[in-house]
Amino acid sequence: MSARAWRARITSRPVTVVIVVALVVIGIAATASGHRGLFSTRVQGVDPGDLREFHWWPLITSTLQAGSVVQFTIAIVAAVFGIGAAERLMGSVRTAIAFLVTGVVATAIGIGLELLGAQLGEFWSSSVHGLVTLDPLTPIAGTVAWASAWAAPFWRRRIRVAFVAGAVALLLYSGEPADLYLLIAIGIGVLGGARQHPPDARRFWRGSRHETRALLALVNAILAIGPLLTLLSATRYGALSPLAIAVTDAAPSDLDHPAVCVASRLGAGCVGELTRMHLGVGATLVALLPLALMLIASWGLLSGRRIAVWVLAALGVAESLLSAWYFGILPASGLPTSRPAESHHYAELGLWLVVSTLVPLVDAIVLLVFRRLFPVRMTVPARLRFLAALAGAVVVPSVLYLGAGWALRGQFRPAVTSFGTLADQLPERVIPVSFLHHERLAFVAGSPATHLLLQVVGPLFWLLVIGVTLWALRTGRGTLLEAQQVDRIHELLTIESGSLGFMATWAGNQLWVAPGGTLGIPYRVVSGYAVTTADPIGRTADPDAALAEFLRFCDRSSWTPVFYSVHQEWRDRLVARGWSSVAVAEETVIDPRTFTLDGKAMHDVRYAVNRAGREGVRSSWGSWESLPAKVTRRVSALSDRWMSEKDLPELGFTLGGLDELRDEEVLIGVAVDEHDELLAVTSWLPIRRNGELVGRTLDFMRRTPVSGNGVMEFLIADAVLRFAAEGLEVASLSASPLAGVRVGPLGRVLDVIGSMLEPAYGFRSLLRFKRKFSPVVRPLHLVVPDPVALPAIGLAIARCYLPSLTVAQASRALAPRRERAVLPCLRALRPASS
Repeated sequence: MSARAWRARITSRPVTVVIVVALVVIGIAATASGHRGLFSTRVQGVDPGDLREFHWWPLITSTLQAGSVVQFTIAIVAAVFGIGAAERLMGSVRTAIAFLVTGVVATAIGIGLELLGAQLGEFWSSSVHGLVTLDPLTPIAGTVAWASAWAAPFWRRRIRVAFVAGAVALLLYSGEPADLYLLIAIGIGVLGGARQHPPDARRFWRGSRHETRALLALVNAILAIGPLLTLLSATRYGALSPLAIAVTDAAPSDLDHPAVCVASRLGAGCVGELTRMHLGVGATLVALLPLALMLIASWGLLSGRRIAVWVLAALGVAESLLSAWYFGILPASGLPTSRPAESHHYAELGLWLVVSTLVPLVDAIVLLVFRRLFPVRMTVPARLRFLAALAGAVVVPSVLYLGAGWALRGQFRPAVTSFGTLADQLPERVIPVSFLHHERLAFVAGSPATHLLLQVVGPLFWLLVIGVTLWALRTGRGTLLEAQQVDRIHELLTIESGSLGFMATWAGNQLWVAPGGTLGIPYRVVSGYAVTTADPIGRTADPDAALAEFLRFCDRSSWTPVFYSVHQEWRDRLVARGWSSVAVAEETVIDPRTFTLDGKAMHDVRYAVNRAGREGVRSSWGSWESLPAKVTRRVSALSDRWMSEKDLPELGFTLGGLDELRDEEVLIGVAVDEHDELLAVTSWLPIRRNGELVGRTLDFMRRTPVSGNGVMEFLIADAVLRFAAEGLEVASLSASPLAGVRVGPLGRVLDVIGSMLEPAYGFRSLLRFKRKFSPVVRPLHLVVPDPVALPAIGLAIARCYLPSLTVAQASRALAPRRERAVLPCLRALRPASS
């Protein structure tokens, strides 16, 4: 970057420059003075005691001086990038206001709460009262949270979730006053930004499935990292800190002065005394390895693995039950659930213990509630192998401990005389030490051999569990269909898939297979309607007999069959049975063997291709796994950003998203510029016949806001020319759902649904775009047995695209057009019902 560019950047960020210079100058001066005199902690820092003496200036100075070299370094980096980004987003004046307000007001509110708690005798406030706080991160984080209101929805949500979750974790695990000030500053920043931001940008929006998974993974990763804060922090006061739990009557009975630990503000020496009976290298690993397992499972959440949900949920439930058992919350544990009346702190400590029990339980419940967002499931054989391996991870350490322990029983102190005593201590070999403060050890190692045994058993168990989990997270074909139907549906697709058949592999579908096993009908059940995804897949000698058998299957299941997005052949077979039909979409199809860019009709596409060549735009092709990691990361970010700007949740059913891109059979094409920056991405589903690949169907389409006009035309034309070189027969640009020309009552209701989705997804404009390629247009039909049920069928189709849509939400969405479209449809249908 040139000197002029640097000057321009600096002059455009005056508030950032002033804050960074102030931090550097004050930091150098404080270090040079040895933090004495004017720059002493007592003069510059926040101490509630000073406020009683009317020392007001620390409200400002405490946000400009760091308490340590590490904190100073972090503050400088955060100010340069965080404040700089905030100033770019919302301007210098708002940045200065946000920095002052979040720093001063948050600190003042935090001190007020601390003083009030100390006055009332609240334990945490009394423990931290008198601690001096220097923390520049409070106003920096508050300013970034304020500026998040001006960020793109994609980044706004991630910034806020990460900041709030991180601050809550700091407060619960570290629990210093600065952590409280930080959380308050972030809250003020979020509210302040929402207050100043234009109303149209404060609208509610929903992210994609991928983004929601990313946020859940982020929260669980923070929960995993949180306990490490108790190891890194010099003083620990958080409700979830093992040190906070240690101030109960769980101290070993032989501790010289246990009462001193309650009054000493949980010093490190006190905790060492409280936990020395359980500590060691093995115990340290047992405390850390479950956190590593949580981090690994959080990574699994990102890729939509259902097994990661079950692992994290199991860990959360186990942690909650262990807390309730070992901390005496459950009366059945035999531990005292009431505390001596002479200590007024015990009620609050009991509340801390309840919080430590509920936090992992709530996290587990949230994951289970959202488990449908994680559709990648293991096959049944893989699940059985996983459970068997998990059982082995339990059996191997247990046999090692019990067998070797009994053989060495005389080398323990005191000597083990009963096998039951040895077995009784087995669970505590794998339980983190933070749960064991109530527990007295029945014996300790008395020789190197027994010491090694006690230190190895716990880590071995957790390492085996981690290994099994890693294997499970990497197992599977990447398909999103129900695991037990994977092989069957791919067999049928190989026989004959049709242009839309591969959509049957997507999450939420079920598969009915005709007698003989060579034809299947993918469908999903919504509100009692079995809605098909497209045409049947596979082939049979008697289609009408197979169709009749499927209708009988639906009748036995008390479902009404609805054939959606079927081609003319299957539409005619159903109409011959007296069913009603309407065209719901138009599929645009190209023959790559005859495709050319010549001619007047192809002028726009030809111009886009030539322009891309002049500007250095090029394409890259491959599966998700074969593309470079930096490309897939950019594709994920592009999709999440695109989805976050929509007013409606992410659509599914016949519209693929990031999840569907990950299938190894899906071809992905990306357009990049001369600087390797991502411009656009498309995905193409396979079309097979008699085991051979005969074509591809366009599914996923996204382009960046900065990409020029024509980049999508270039990418699609490049794909069709590529297919021609491969000898493929069909290049389907797929259908634009709910965008075709419809007539009659049935068409009117679908037109209402299409109009409801059009502002967000632009199906009709997409259809116009596809017609640039001079394709052959094939109508797709909706065929129903009884048109009287059309309004309910319309809502069922809407819920296929929007699974979270409720009847009340749909009614509200349709309300503005009810008089103009829905009611006339019902009136038109009334004679038929009689």
